[in-house]
Amino acid sequence: MSVNTSLLDAFLSDKRRALCLPGLAITIVQYGRIVYQRGLGNAGPSRAMTPQTPMIIGSLSKSFTALAVMQLVEAGKLVLDDPVQYHVPWFCLADADAAASITVRHLLTHTSGISRYAGRALLGGHSGKTIEQSMRGLHNLRLSLPIGTFQYSNTNYLILGLIVEVVSGQAFGTYVQQHIFGPLGMLNSYIREDSALRGGLASGHRWWFGVPLPYKAPYLEDAVPAAFIASSAEDMGRHMLALLNGGDLDDTSVLSPDGVAELHRPQTATVSPGSRYALGWRVEKLGDTEIIRHGGEVSNFLAEMVLIPGQQLGVVVLMNVSNGVAPLALGKDIRLASSVAQLLLGMPQPHRRLSFQSFYALLDLALGILSVYQIWSLVRLLRSSSRTLGQISIFEVLLGIVAAIRIPRLADSPWSLLRIYVPDITSWLAAFFGCSLLKCCVYLFRHLSRRV
Repeated sequence: MSVNTSLLDAFLSDKRRALCLPGLAITIVQYGRIVYQRGLGNAGPSRAMTPQTPMIIGSLSKSFTALAVMQLVEAGKLVLDDPVQYHVPWFCLADADAAASITVRHLLTHTSGISRYAGRALLGGHSGKTIEQSMRGLHNLRLSLPIGTFQYSNTNYLILGLIVEVVSGQAFGTYVQQHIFGPLGMLNSYIREDSALRGGLASGHRWWFGVPLPYKAPYLEDAVPAAFIASSAEDMGRHMLALLNGGDLDDTSVLSPDGVAELHRPQTATVSPGSRYALGWRVEKLGDTEIIRHGGEVSNFLAEMVLIPGQQLGVVVLMNVSNGVAPLALGKDIRLASSVAQLLLGMPQPHRRLSFQSFYALLDLALGILSVYQIWSLVRLLRSSSRTLGQISIFEVLLGIVAAIRIPRLADSPWSLLRIYVPDITSWLAAFFGCSLLKCCVYLFRHLSRRV
């Protein structure tokens, strides 16, 4: 398969414009070599994006955690079906029996029963804790589903990071640096924020109502095994080359072919339409072609990697912008590595039901109309008493209370995380219902004053 560089350049430039991306970097590998690399846009003020620019890779970090665990399995230091407590005797949850039953494989496949909400809650604060300190805080955590049932949770991979530390006798970052980054020649990959910044970490952004604005997010070193490894598109290309070559790169082996096969073997039933989970990877299909992929998302970076073993093909795309709403609303349209893989395989691009611009145009229009109504109704209430508007304001306050309680559960995310990952919508909601409260106070004050 030959790579049409002109076609890819035009495709990526169009995607960058259509999705309002500050910058992106891509690497494509096939048959044991890098066949295409590009950086588009900006990595920061007056700094061009390059394939060597580090970015936070979000949940693609899980692929390295899973690889580290499999290395320890092959070294004879643990077994996938070992109970967690065999290696971490103090590991406990609210249900002691459940804690004793969870195995390493349960964690790798997200079948421990630990909730998505609990995993996201760990990403909503500020750093300062070690992995062990965070995991010792799980003693009051209750499982939300029976063990053996798939439920994606970052907590699973933080526990795995702790197991890597205990079994190897090294800090997680030290282990990954010595046993994965070093052997694979990943020179622009980092565990610690200070090192990543010295290495040229790109400036992250968040979409605010469709406009990318710079944002320096908290770098959670206790959450590195699940979401906070920083790497470059070029380094991730070397990672892909090793995985597609049975764990070998440049005469250096980081895992046996059998170990790589186990990482990529589906180990759960369908977890979403057309998707099964392996060990730190999803097994899906593009048309009739089986692929191994995973996405990555933090509050200010997006990433996706696609491996097609049958074609010895791999694609990784890193972007320095994110927003928790956009991937949900746009779905596969935001998966640029999958889109590039489809292009390379000669598949038609899926018809977009709603483009990025259309989505945000509709959202901004709806919120704009509601904002105008809110300002108008507040001015009316300040100028003259309106019983109807006053009663509506009381209803709005009650609705705001219900929303404050229900939204975190519906989104499987605490407000602490929503404020970071969805800053535009959460800020608008706070302003809207804050105005409702003000209107309610004005109405009740005037109503009670007339009575007096």
